[in-house]
Amino acid sequence: MDNKEEAIRYMTGRLMRIINKHSRIEDQPITLGEGVEITPHEIRCLHTIGLNEGANLKTVATILGVSKSAVSQMIGKLEKRGLARKDHAPDNRKELLAGLTEKGWEAFRIHQEFHERHMRNLIDRLGEFTDPQLATASAVLATVETVVDDRLDEMIGKIE
Repeated sequence: MDNKEEAIRYMTGRLMRIINKHSRIEDQPITLGEGVEITPHEIRCLHTIGLNEGANLKTVATILGVSKSAVSQMIGKLEKRGLARKDHAPDNRKELLAGLTEKGWEAFRIHQEFHERHMRNLIDRLGEFTDPQLATASAVLATVETVVDDRLDEMIGKIE
């Protein structure tokens, strides 16, 4: 095995550890004031809607990298909890648009502060790297993402 292959295998192992740790995080509910608990998947959906208020479900699904059906179900769960809503587009009764309720906006703001704190930590740590190093890391991650997309496509078909 050559050094390059060894380095790639090492990087892949590290990436798998990160994914596994992130999966553990994904299993933990997030408390958003007044005892409201929400899953990380739900908060990501809520956050995406907040950043793209009035977007149609297909757009929200594309941003999240999931199917339109999955987004519709997630927003349905958020609707039942009074956090989100689906509205018909004024010019197309078939098209549904995603929006947040007042309670949803409050959850969005709480999460935004949480997210910004953690993003600031990451930016501070990665700020030590040069622009070319960050560009290289970004290119590596883009390639890894295409490999994951290919694997998903092979296993379950293209995401809608």
